[in-house]
Amino acid sequence: MKIEIDIPDKRIEEMAKGIMENFPENAVCLRCTSWKYDKGIFKFYDDEEDKEYTVTTKDIEKILPQFISKCFQGKYKFFGDNFNIFDLGNWDCWPIDGIVQEVIFGDVIYG
Repeated sequence: MKIEIDIPDKRIEEMAKGIMENFPENAVCLRCTSWKYDKGIFKFYDDEEDKEYTVTTKDIEKILPQFISKCFQGKYKFFGDNFNIFDLGNWDCWPIDGIVQEVIFGDVIYG
């Protein structure tokens, strides 16, 4: 079965902003070392690789549709079987950290 979903750009922007407002508290596998909410710029430190990465809210906007698709396809099990992925109240620290990993590494490699 193939399902296509059209997510308005405005909703993607709102979701990306809402996701990033959860840092630094919801960093799990990567440490959020700097956050500038007003500019949408966040720095993350990977202890295992001893590297720092910059992620912007715009980066999250770009990757969010792909991340949502992977969740629907069952690649990521952050939300269980019965979830509303578009309700940010269902996003705990794991998918929030996971989407940042998706931006940095192209996949969720930790957690």
